[in-house]
Amino acid sequence: MRVDFRDVLFWIFLILGMILLLWNVFGDSATEFIALATLIFTVLLKTWSISDRQIRLEMRFNALEKSFVKLSNDFKAHVTHK
Repeated sequence: MRVDFRDVLFWIFLILGMILLLWNVFGDSATEFIALATLIFTVLLKTWSISDRQIRLEMRFNALEKSFVKLSNDFKAHVTHK
């Protein structure tokens, strides 16, 4: 199983964002903008990762579709030769 660097970055930034958000709630910390920017960046990383997975899935589906078309053409040719 291959670990994607975007997934690792997602978890790092998610934990960092939650720490910054909790720090902001319970104590005098950095601005809310930093915590929100970290969480927004985290969501963008996850969206990017999901988008790449969807593209790979579509490519595999297209290859599978071509295989089925070829199989149906072979079957039609076999049936007409009888």
